[in-house]
Amino acid sequence: MPSGVNTEKNLEALGHAKNLENVPWCEDYEKMISGMLYSCEAPELEEGRVRARKLATKFNAYLPDDATMHSLSSDRLRMLRTLFGHVGEGSYMEPNIQVDYGCNISVGERFYANFKYVLLLNFPSREKARILSHLAR
Repeated sequence: MPSGVNTEKNLEALGHAKNLENVPWCEDYEKMISGMLYSCEAPELEEGRVRARKLATKFNAYLPDDATMHSLSSDRLRMLRTLFGHVGEGSYMEPNIQVDYGCNISVGERFYANFKYVLLLNFPSREKARILSHLAR
């Protein structure tokens, strides 16, 4: 067994994940969020990644001709809630975003992320504070 790899499921991580939306539940998902060896080729995980990429692509391209800042904020919040595990009120992200599964991401109220945000989390995150994210290009 490689060093640093867990051999048992993390009950705390599993408990947290049960409160998330859009989770591709399967044995390998439970292993993944527990830090155990898992197969990324499990059908549920493959479907979860494809789903996340489709939703991120829609989010990134979304800018209706009749959009106002209010309508755009509202629509993007709704879209993020179909992608992430939890999104607090008043959160806003600029496109482009890239995620692996999306379901493991929890952001609190009034979270803000600037352009070109990449989130690759194979375990549930708990970003509850307001965070200003600005990543270099």
